[in-house]
This record gives sequence, C-alpha cells and structure tokens, in this order.
Amino acid sequence: METPDLPARRFAWTQRIAALAIVFFWISFWNDHHDLPANVVDFEWCFLLPDILWIVGTFWLASHWLMKSDPRAAIATAVAGSSMVYLGMLDAICNFRHGQYTGSFSRGALNAAVNVACLLFGSANIWYANARSKRTT
Repeated sequence: METPDLPARRFAWTQRIAALAIVFFWISFWNDHHDLPANVVDFEWCFLLPDILWIVGTFWLASHWLMKSDPRAAIATAVAGSSMVYLGMLDAICNFRHGQYTGSFSRGALNAAVNVACLLFGSANIWYANARSKRTT
C-alpha cells in the first residue's frame, strides 16, 4: 500500500481526536450528570453504546484505513460523518425540547457548541469521503 498523503494523515488524526472526545464526554457525563433533569439523563444514557461502539468505532476504523491508504477509508469516513450529523440533529432537538438551551448560559452554550461541532465535523467527514472516493475511482 502507498504511504498516505499528509492531509489524509491529518484528517485521520482529527477523527481519532473526535473519537477520544466522545469517550471523554461519556466519562465526564458519568461523573457529573446529577445536575441534569432526570428525563434528559435517561435520554442521554440511550446513546452510550451507539456512541462508543458505532461512532467511536467507525472513526477509529476510518482513521486507521486513511493512514494505510486503504480505499475502504472513504466509506468508513462517510458512515462516521453521517452518524455525527444524525447525532448532532437528534441531540439538538432533544436539548430544545427539554430546555437545555434556556437554563444556565454556560450549559446552553456548551450544548449548542457540541451540537454545532457534531454537525460541522460530521459534514466535513461526508465531504472528505466524497472527495476521496472521487480521487480513487
């Protein structure tokens, strides 16, 4: 296999950083979820396994394949990116419905930042996957 180009290697590292950020989110949620309304906590717990197994797993796999210049990296990147977009939209709707943007300013700003980051980074992964698949075909 060929050596990955520098942008691919950098993008792979952003995927790994995103995967680690999701893991750290769940560690911090585990330690500090007691201030949230019970219905929000209950809703969030539903995402633990999908976030860890699916999103973190596909980001890690996509990044590995990107670093190895494996053509399967494009599809894994698209899967991870679309998962992030879905997560960002679903989480934004849940936050809106449960008043998570209107409580304290810091919690609302953090929730909004996380949602926007999911949407933007997910979209960037979809774009990158599309651009990469066009290069390899």
